[in-house]
Amino acid sequence: IWGKVRSADPWDALRIAFKANGIDPRLTTGKRDLAAALLDATPGDGWPPAPAGVLTRSHVLSAVAAERLDINHTPLDLIAVLTWSVWPKSLNALALLRTTFGDTITDETVSWIAESTDVAGPAIQALLASGDVADMVPIGLIAQVLTDPNLDTEDSHIAQLGRARLEATLPRAVPQVALSALGASSAAVLGELAIHHPAHAGRVLQRADTLMGQLEVSALAARSDILRRGYQMRLASLGHQLALATTALSDGQHTSLNIHDVESAYALVQRHQSHHGAPEAPAYDAAVRLWRWLQQPPLEQGARLAARARHHVVEDAWADRAINDAANGVADDACAKDLRTIVEAALAQRDRHERAFAVELSDATSRLDDVSGGPTDDLGVVWHLEDVLPKVVLPMARKAPILFLVMDGMSAAAGVEIAEDAIERSGWVEAALPDDASMQRVPALAVLPSLTEVSRASLLCGRLTKGQQDIERKGYAALTAQSGKITATIFHKKGVDTTTPGALVADGVGAAIDDTNGTQLATIVLNSIDDALDRSDPAGTTWTTDAVKHLAPLLERARAAGRVVVMTADHGHVVERRRGVQRSYPVISSGRSRMPTGEVEADEILVSGGRVMVDGESAVLAVSEGLRYGPLKAGYHGGASASEVVVPLIVLLPDERLNPLDLALMPPQAPRWWSVPVVVQPNDEEPVTAKQDGGRAAQRRPTKAKPPAQAGPTLFENTVPAPRTERAASRSLSHDVVAAEVFSEQRRMAGRIDVNNDQVAALIDAMTSAPSHRLPQAQVAAALGVSLVRLRGALAQAQQLLNVEGYGVLTIDADGQTVVLDERLLCEQFEVGR
Repeated sequence: IWGKVRSADPWDALRIAFKANGIDPRLTTGKRDLAAALLDATPGDGWPPAPAGVLTRSHVLSAVAAERLDINHTPLDLIAVLTWSVWPKSLNALALLRTTFGDTITDETVSWIAESTDVAGPAIQALLASGDVADMVPIGLIAQVLTDPNLDTEDSHIAQLGRARLEATLPRAVPQVALSALGASSAAVLGELAIHHPAHAGRVLQRADTLMGQLEVSALAARSDILRRGYQMRLASLGHQLALATTALSDGQHTSLNIHDVESAYALVQRHQSHHGAPEAPAYDAAVRLWRWLQQPPLEQGARLAARARHHVVEDAWADRAINDAANGVADDACAKDLRTIVEAALAQRDRHERAFAVELSDATSRLDDVSGGPTDDLGVVWHLEDVLPKVVLPMARKAPILFLVMDGMSAAAGVEIAEDAIERSGWVEAALPDDASMQRVPALAVLPSLTEVSRASLLCGRLTKGQQDIERKGYAALTAQSGKITATIFHKKGVDTTTPGALVADGVGAAIDDTNGTQLATIVLNSIDDALDRSDPAGTTWTTDAVKHLAPLLERARAAGRVVVMTADHGHVVERRRGVQRSYPVISSGRSRMPTGEVEADEILVSGGRVMVDGESAVLAVSEGLRYGPLKAGYHGGASASEVVVPLIVLLPDERLNPLDLALMPPQAPRWWSVPVVVQPNDEEPVTAKQDGGRAAQRRPTKAKPPAQAGPTLFENTVPAPRTERAASRSLSHDVVAAEVFSEQRRMAGRIDVNNDQVAALIDAMTSAPSHRLPQAQVAAALGVSLVRLRGALAQAQQLLNVEGYGVLTIDADGQTVVLDERLLCEQFEVGR
């Protein structure tokens, strides 16, 4: 210019590029190369204008990060940086910036990113400088374990060695606080990733496990709530504890230590992020539930048929469901062996229960007592199946439109799953039968042998008979015609399956359900479960409303029409587990029933009487699940086990407000042990003997020491507090509270409260006997005896009575699902004590 060579000022050019009036001196000092690199890196559409006309370091480098690294978070923080690092597009972005525009702009951008992460800056600086972008979160997850403040001496040594091996990536100069921040934020990022992008989360976790092995710190993985290797270690420890506790229980040497070890190990498994949705989760959840079930007190020795049938529906059916889930197994051979221990113990217990049931069934059948409807106990009638339609369903249909679903082959265990799915996923509300005050599902007894041509025909005809669909249709028509005042129709498989293209429900079926004035009772037979016994896997099937062909759309059609649904079965079933025996006889009536010839073995029962619908009114029925007389199938029915003979009567309302029969709404039906840990017996020092029918106490078997890989979770001994032992006082505490003058004053000030004193006392009993005085809402509803749809109001009223002056005696945890009782505050507020 004017004959002289002049050097252009790159900063001035950069100022123009950012449309700025001035530049912050902290950006320009000694960084001429940076300006040149920034000019080279200018995107096609230019740099974003500087805010307020002043070009700052933060604006320049955030623009570079956004344009060249695709980091668009403002303001930038540690979570944003770690989130960026897990996406595949970030893997080469930093290297590409360095090779394309040089070290100066790259190093400056890395420094700015690190500074944006606050205390974790030194760790982020080191990781980005080493180029390990993809390993930032995996290393962060490992850092969380290495910096655990609760490491014992042995684990601290392992952590120190691992930290030394990590020096090439994270130098010793990186302070502990930076590693801790990196670990905590990496866990948070992985948690979000697992919810929204599980495939990417899996990739990150796989890399973390690989790095754990390379650093030789895999023994510490059990301390992580995130690492997959840690989850597998926790599962192994839980399985080991279950096997030990089950053996001790069988030998009569069970103690509170077994309970604490199992529940602590299970709490760690549940706490792990991988547990929700893990393929192993259903088997281990079921195994823990079975272990709890095994500790439940048995029925009295002289319990009659009604009590045993009811016990099957409210307790053992849930155990059968858990046995199916646990028996499905896991991939690891050692873990499978541990699960097999609990499954075999549960099957042995169920076999004892089935034998006791069959003895009572044989006795009641031979005496033909309780012919008015079925055997009774203190809670009411256990219906004979032939009486259900004329004495239960038809009287209901005279007052409200009913959809009567006959689920061929639905055992009480399958009914548990179907009802749970309809209630929890589809919003149906379970109700009690008319005039039933038990607040439990009512059982019904199949006709014997428990076969379709016998039991379903008797159910649909309303009398003891046998035959195929033509007999059922004629008998159903005659029965409903005699009832008067209603019009009824029935659909078997062909009528239900015949749908027009594009329709979910067959035309005739849908029209009948919709016509609530002209068709008061619509009866539909669904065969999916019974069909599965021949050619599918009934034990491996989760029986949801979708799993039963046509059921889900039928329920939705019934909801739209405002029909009350009554669901039952003609018989249940047992499943083939490839562990039984086949006995051949010249004359058999099914795979589980035969003519009374030859000796009656210990796993069979002889039944005689009018409800035995074979020639001579006498038959030998299989009792043990593993016995069959016919060819191998996926499952069987026709025997005398409760799993085949006892079926549930389930009543569902479309909505709590749509209740034309004014039925009582049922509380959740899951037994307490399904979701709540076992309570320790009063004396911690004495063994908790297994109370099993026919069980025997033996010397405790020697147990081998835990392998090192299973030792991790024992470090968390306080995960589940040792359960209290003064349980005998719980009931007196609840009595003292409701009898206290303060409680009376609370009730007076509260005004109209529907929750009565007995319900409050039952809630206090349940809460004080629960570990840490915490219960899930389903168990709270069960304690109060209310439906889940009414729990919110009932719990609010209980809080009005117990939370004196607003103090939190009874509260809901931050998770929104757990109810917590402060026992100390309860005693203080109501001036009661132990």
